[in-house]
Amino acid sequence: MQFSELGAFNQAIVLRGLQTMYKFRQRFMNMVKQVRAGIVSQLRNLWKVLVFLYLPIVFLFLLVGLLSRTVDNISLAFLLRDVTATGKLPFFAGFVSQLAAVLWSAALTVCLFALVVMHMRTSNFVGARRFLLYGSILTLILLLDDVFLFHEGVVKGYLHMKERYVFAGYMVAALGFVLLNWREILSSEYALLLLAFALFATSMFFDVLPLDDLDLPYLWEQLELFLEDGFKFAGIATWLLYFARYAIQRIEGTRRNSQSGPL
Repeated sequence: MQFSELGAFNQAIVLRGLQTMYKFRQRFMNMVKQVRAGIVSQLRNLWKVLVFLYLPIVFLFLLVGLLSRTVDNISLAFLLRDVTATGKLPFFAGFVSQLAAVLWSAALTVCLFALVVMHMRTSNFVGARRFLLYGSILTLILLLDDVFLFHEGVVKGYLHMKERYVFAGYMVAALGFVLLNWREILSSEYALLLLAFALFATSMFFDVLPLDDLDLPYLWEQLELFLEDGFKFAGIATWLLYFARYAIQRIEGTRRNSQSGPL
């Protein structure tokens, strides 16, 4: 190959490279314009949803800031930082309790998501939607109690009530939940729900045992704690399993109902 031919060949390669870079730049700029237009269009459609999302967050942080300024011995970091960071505890402190809160949150999310999906798909399945609504409320109450320890800290420390009264209230709420939705429960895999209630009841039994008044060896105290939290964790997991399977079955039922349509 002569020198002139080699130069022409290099020029062709450079020209092709420039053309490729130009096409890539054009495609990239078009993609940027599409993404920009999509962001603007989506924000126009979602601004009400975002206001509904962020407005409570603003009020929450304003309340936290107000409490940190008005209540003695409570700083802003005390209310905002993680408990392990505030107490200067190891990262694994209370990790089983944290996992339990995750399971409670998952169960609440399943109930609310299934409720919204069923509401959007059909006006039928009234009993199922009511059951999911009541299940969401009960799950939220149990979640808040487990996370913030209302039955131990708030009730005993501030309201000066005995812990067994709180457990009695939870039993009444669970009984009302069952009585208001017994038809829907019987149409579901109610063995899982009964198992969850039995595990919770066993955990509460170990919790209300007056072991503090007894001079028991350290091993028995640890065994009581192990059984109490173990049965509670198993109950939460079973609760999640029940509502997850129930939600899948009912959503699948609404899908088949919408596909079949009116006869």
